[in-house]
Amino acid sequence: MKIRSAEEIGGTVPDQVPKPSALRVAIVRAAHQLLDFPIVFEDPFALKILGVAAEDSLRSDPLRYNTPLLKALRASLVVRSRLAEEEWACSKNRGVRQYVILGAGLDTFAYRSRDQAGGRVFEVDLPETQFWKRGCLRAAGINEPESLTFVPMDFEQSTLAEKLGEAQFCLDEPAFFSWLGVTMYLGKDAFVNTLRFIASLAGGSGVVFDYGVTPGLLSAGERAAVELVAARAAEHGESWKSLFDPASIAEILRSQRFSELKEFGPEELNDRYFSGRTDGLRKSGISRLICARL
Repeated sequence: MKIRSAEEIGGTVPDQVPKPSALRVAIVRAAHQLLDFPIVFEDPFALKILGVAAEDSLRSDPLRYNTPLLKALRASLVVRSRLAEEEWACSKNRGVRQYVILGAGLDTFAYRSRDQAGGRVFEVDLPETQFWKRGCLRAAGINEPESLTFVPMDFEQSTLAEKLGEAQFCLDEPAFFSWLGVTMYLGKDAFVNTLRFIASLAGGSGVVFDYGVTPGLLSAGERAAVELVAARAAEHGESWKSLFDPASIAEILRSQRFSELKEFGPEELNDRYFSGRTDGLRKSGISRLICARL
């Protein structure tokens, strides 16, 4: 994978955006709707939520988001989103009715899902990010469903028990958590404390999350990609703090009494979601996904 510059990971981001990584993820997810066929993760609001100017800019030249690095990032983003929603559907079929999206950014699940009867969705993110997102929703004419609750929170300063408790989340009922694109920005204490809270909930609760893989397990090209993406994030005040190896992740989860672990490496994900493609869309090994249930 040849990487020329930091501009390959998404170009400039307006200064007024409180969480640059959230906008970059949203743009890459939207580019998937234009560049890739068949679409792996269909999101009818992916372009709309960006705003008219950003959507028009993307539509006018989507190929600028088709560099080798952005294609690899796009594969990771769409796979993790699809897998998370599939695992939520699995939990819902088991009777779970609370879905918590940690670090929601510009995620659109709550607005496009047509099957929220009896269920609740909780979006957890920084207060300023949620304020910005709700402005994006209003500008796009996307309604906030009654089944959705916004939960403002800083993972490094507050606890999920405290903030979800204030948001009419039922602490004595099971819940499923989607935790995507967040763990690398957290210190280990905040990471473990989040898992500990989820493990304190009723049986049947679970979580799906991705994590950055320690450089020693990566190829030279993957290490270069990680260094570039991490450096770009740090430039915008979003430094990476934690990377893991699969064995350490499994050990942490088992120590918190998660008994059902499903690890998803790049080979399995490529076979599951990208088999037979001719466009080169493939998941790299720089991050992995895992689903854990009590």
